[in-house]
Amino acid sequence: MKRAIVVVCSWAAALCLAAAYLAIGWGIDSVVDGHSWSTWWIAVLGALGSGAFAWAVSALGASQMNQMEPALRHSMIRQVFALGPSQRTNERAGRVVNSATDGVERVAAYKGTFLAPMIASLTTPILVVIVIALTIDPASGGFLAIAIPLVPICVMGFRKAFKPVSSRYRHASRQLAAKELDAIQGLGDLALMNAGKDMGKRLAEAAEEVRSKVMSYLAGNQLILLVIDSVFSLGMITGAITLALIRYRQGAISVGEGISLVLLSSIMLDPLDRIGQFFYIGMGGIAANKEIKKFISQTPPVTDAKGVKVPALPSAPGEIALSDVSFSYTADTPVLQGANLTLTQGEHVALAGPSGAGKSTISALLQGFLRPTHGRVSLNGVDLATAPLSWVRAQSAVVEQTTYLFSGTLRDNLLLAAPAATDDQLIEALRAAHLGEFVDTLPGGLDARVGARGLAVSGGEAQRIAIARAFLKNASIMILDEPTAHVDLASEREILASLETVCAGRTTLTISHRDATIKGADRVATLQEGTIR
Repeated sequence: MKRAIVVVCSWAAALCLAAAYLAIGWGIDSVVDGHSWSTWWIAVLGALGSGAFAWAVSALGASQMNQMEPALRHSMIRQVFALGPSQRTNERAGRVVNSATDGVERVAAYKGTFLAPMIASLTTPILVVIVIALTIDPASGGFLAIAIPLVPICVMGFRKAFKPVSSRYRHASRQLAAKELDAIQGLGDLALMNAGKDMGKRLAEAAEEVRSKVMSYLAGNQLILLVIDSVFSLGMITGAITLALIRYRQGAISVGEGISLVLLSSIMLDPLDRIGQFFYIGMGGIAANKEIKKFISQTPPVTDAKGVKVPALPSAPGEIALSDVSFSYTADTPVLQGANLTLTQGEHVALAGPSGAGKSTISALLQGFLRPTHGRVSLNGVDLATAPLSWVRAQSAVVEQTTYLFSGTLRDNLLLAAPAATDDQLIEALRAAHLGEFVDTLPGGLDARVGARGLAVSGGEAQRIAIARAFLKNASIMILDEPTAHVDLASEREILASLETVCAGRTTLTISHRDATIKGADRVATLQEGTIR
């Protein structure tokens, strides 16, 4: 609706300006005839009206952009969470972040401030021709109508010429961003191999290559814009002046009407004035819109079934059950084949097996990130396929092999599990995770910053913070997926001691191949060749 209003306002601005130009012509004819300029007020009102409608177009466009940008960004974020961790390898993180930030801004600017005015601009010459035909001279209007198709042809030709160049630039920029992200993530390895200088040199060369392409791109664009604008504008104005002189000599129009004809023809150049916007806003917005649409159109691996409701009180609290479960990521490569596993309330079962056997797949199934291709997965007596995903993920607390700590304070990271928790509850959770002394000696206590990705704490401390979060969630089921995989022996002992405290009285599934991690289990199940033994 707003887009239609913007188009109408753009047309109104053009018509008001056309009225002002007509009034100028009428005034000149009046003066030539020896009368005073009685239509000056029409010229003034037309100019003011044109300015007012132009302001309305700008304001409505800005408002539409401001509404569209957060909505589109929220759609991107919702899709990221809907796809879940099982899909995170399908898209480069840098590319998704770029689409959710710069891409969203480009699309919002394109749809909010460019698209509707451009549509109006491309159709404005038709309005001008009609005005000329009705108020000045039908023959002149018919002649100028010949120029109308030339404008969209010119715009489409410009797009076709620069589309390959634009694609190459975006590709080069993405490659550079990927290289820089890899360098940052692999900073430790680069330092160990003493390869930092070499990598820095390669990044500088890549950045210079992108900069050169950008400069070439901009220079070529400016040159073509100048040539197109100059040639077309000169041709249009010269043609209009020539037409006005011919029709004046033929006695078809007056002096004032001839001047109005030339002035009105200048309005027909409005689409050319927007070619620059088409390059900077239009083409970038179109490309970003395609990428965002492609990302949002991906089907999440798991979604809530239609009409699912939150189950009543659990019929079997603390129970985990896999019944004849099969799963495969691809049709020809099964991961699980008729797997069966049951944990009763308060039982601690360790699931062992070689790397790649499907242990983490079982964890993803229990968390609702994947659905079995066959069979049934249930928590607390409820088939996960019949329950909302929010309910599924509320039933268990998970500690994975790699803990991600968000930039911010220790308190911020703990409150993710229990937003309403008090400081006393946070401290209790930390003590349960054997981090009491750690937080007591930590400058700032709960308000201490953990650094980007938790770099201010050790790997063992990060894992125990994850355990504290699991404690705060207070779920009846604990899922431990290789919780000590990336820590030293001393940290492992601390982590296992804290897990013993936190998991007491809870149904616990420990997924691991390390003897120290599984030795405390009530029983051990082994995953081999897709089945559990």
